[in-house]
Amino acid sequence: MAAVESCGISADAVTECTLLELHNRLGHLAFDTLERMADAPGSGVKLTSRVRLNCLTCAQGKQHKVNLYKKDTGQNAPVDEIGGVICRDIKGPMTPRDRHGNRYMINFVDHSSNYVRAFLAKNKVEATKKFEHFLVFFEKEYNCRIHVLRTDGGGEYMNVEDFCRATSVRRQVSEANNQASNGKAERMHRTILNMARCMLFASGLPLKFWGYAVEYAAYVLNRSACSANPRRMSPIEVLTGKCPDMAGIVTFGSPCTVYRDPGKRAWQPRAEVGMIVGKNDETKGFKVYIPKDMVVVTTQHIENVETLDSKQNVQLQAQLKREGPELWRSIDEREEAKQQKEKTPKKKKKQVKGKKKKKKAHGTDDVGEDAESDQGSEGDGEQLAPTAASAAPAARMQTRHMGAKHVPVQVVHAVVTPDPRNYREAMRDARADKWKEVIKVEFEALESNNTWKVVARPRNSKLLHTKWVFKTKTHADGTVERYKGRLVVCGNEQEYGIDYIVTFSAVLDLTTGKLIFVMAHVWEVPAHHGDVPSAYVKADKEEGLEIYLYIPDGMEISDKLLALLGVKHKGQLALRLIKSLYGLKQAGRLWNRLLHKILVKLGFCQCYTDGCLYYKRDAGGVTLVGAYVDDLLVTGTSNARVDAFFEDMAVLGSRTWESSRSSWASGSSTTRTRDGCSSSAK
Repeated sequence: MAAVESCGISADAVTECTLLELHNRLGHLAFDTLERMADAPGSGVKLTSRVRLNCLTCAQGKQHKVNLYKKDTGQNAPVDEIGGVICRDIKGPMTPRDRHGNRYMINFVDHSSNYVRAFLAKNKVEATKKFEHFLVFFEKEYNCRIHVLRTDGGGEYMNVEDFCRATSVRRQVSEANNQASNGKAERMHRTILNMARCMLFASGLPLKFWGYAVEYAAYVLNRSACSANPRRMSPIEVLTGKCPDMAGIVTFGSPCTVYRDPGKRAWQPRAEVGMIVGKNDETKGFKVYIPKDMVVVTTQHIENVETLDSKQNVQLQAQLKREGPELWRSIDEREEAKQQKEKTPKKKKKQVKGKKKKKKAHGTDDVGEDAESDQGSEGDGEQLAPTAASAAPAARMQTRHMGAKHVPVQVVHAVVTPDPRNYREAMRDARADKWKEVIKVEFEALESNNTWKVVARPRNSKLLHTKWVFKTKTHADGTVERYKGRLVVCGNEQEYGIDYIVTFSAVLDLTTGKLIFVMAHVWEVPAHHGDVPSAYVKADKEEGLEIYLYIPDGMEISDKLLALLGVKHKGQLALRLIKSLYGLKQAGRLWNRLLHKILVKLGFCQCYTDGCLYYKRDAGGVTLVGAYVDDLLVTGTSNARVDAFFEDMAVLGSRTWESSRSSWASGSSTTRTRDGCSSSAK
């Protein structure tokens, strides 16, 4: 007491303050607690105001998620009837893959009956097909109508939106980062996986059988009592009104004997020992794994199931218990060995070169011998000198000439030098200087077009690889036109919803191309071919998609740029795409969309029957344009109209060849004469 008085505060003093002031003084305690403390005898505090105001500091420091309705059942769903609301969720990717290469589990849960169906998929793109499968099965099997599909906002559901619109099913998207808004599907994942793990571990089967365990777990849950249903009825009982038959449910992994049709093999065994690995709503019979053949068969012809009570097969059950583990203990090793054997390329048998026996025809002399048997032998006649393009030694063949004189004929195996398949082969090729120049030109075109931006490699972002594609362009007669190199993206690494969404792009029909040549002959105006260099990279990338690339081979990065980005080597860099690029799945569509906008802006109309044919009609005449990817075939009622078109297209930097001979569409060529047009192809 003396200590308090020494501080200048009397022990009997009473401090007056408001509830909010006391709230701030005592570290933002709850208002109820503060009132109890202030009202206690001897507290030394008197509240002058008990008004409770909202405290912003408490909201910033203490706010948590709102307590939602805990039971996410059909009662709070938009439609409270069987099939009214179907919620779906995807789990994965899971490791290891199952026996069929699946890594994802997709479940569908009916809110009203709690019926669940589990599907397996190799990737997220298959989600739409699985919903189509479930919708047809569920509506036909249980005579109901699906009204609402509840999913999250993942990119893999883009195609589902179109299917829902076509089938009059309303799609409901759950709240982001809130699992409770789709709680039934989220919780069902846990229930199924817990049961499947127990089944798998108890059976002793390898982990790659998890797909069968998941499907069987859903089958069992649909026939089990459910606390969320009235009177704890099973989902099947809610749907059909009948109690499910439990006698047909056996333990996962139970040994049994399976009838195998011997066919014509009368003395072969009529049964094999197997393990029951599942059963689903669309299958008549059980799925049985036969370790001897490493296959899974679906059959009803099973007997001697270990879990069934039968006094007549006690001896066989004991034998199954004794032999069972030995049959499937090494399933993993045997299947992996089989897969490895299939992947290993078979060695080609060495062919022994030898002379074949001479064949004699009736009334004739010997016709000839095998070409390989005569290699290195001396011929009687004059031989041709081998050419520089020959990759194999020339072989001498004999033939029978008029007058029964043998004239030696020399056959030369000319081999055309193939184009390099990648950057490394190009640098080792005899035409390396040509390819280096091509690579330089390609990089200059891409950089001048502002195709990408060099950035520090982002974390947790997927990068796509690139590769060089080299091609020797030739004329229709086979002569070399030019060397071409293209930097392309490995589009096979793209994932739907992440790197691309829509990919379709139309091309000009060849019949339409012939029509343009016919009109060129009628108007007496040669058809002109225009090529848009680096067409795909002129189109902008889709908004909302971030695409990153690894640094391509042959791209030089200066030390100044490395220092500017704060990295030590170019392996820590990436290219962030700004424009489209060859190899992307959507590149053709983006270019076609850009070309369409430009032609429409120039006053052209799109043909109704062929979307790649455009026409422009005015008082001065008509102009026809056919678009075959990045090749343009143009004609009109006058040469001035064709020239005016290419002047307008100069914004794309198109090259033109203004001659009566027009080559287009992958090497086909057309020559205009007085009598008409003649077309040819390589």
